[in-house]
Amino acid sequence: MTFAWWHVLVALIPILPNLWGVWHTWSHDFNGDFSKKIIWLVVCVFIPCLGGLIYLLCGRKLAGKKLVRAAQTQQQQ
Repeated sequence: MTFAWWHVLVALIPILPNLWGVWHTWSHDFNGDFSKKIIWLVVCVFIPCLGGLIYLLCGRKLAGKKLVRAAQTQQQQ
């Protein structure tokens, strides 16, 4: 069996929603509710393929405004 480029693509497609879900959860405020943020991170990390899809369908609506990190605000000043 030879290696083909589409093997990588097939392996990455199920992982992409999870990576996006973790990034989106980490970078948004859940209206000050830290426990919701932790629960969504746990779902995305420990339920690999379904966790990201569940977050896309349900959790994205609960995410509040985007967080501004301290390093970004210092660079702007």
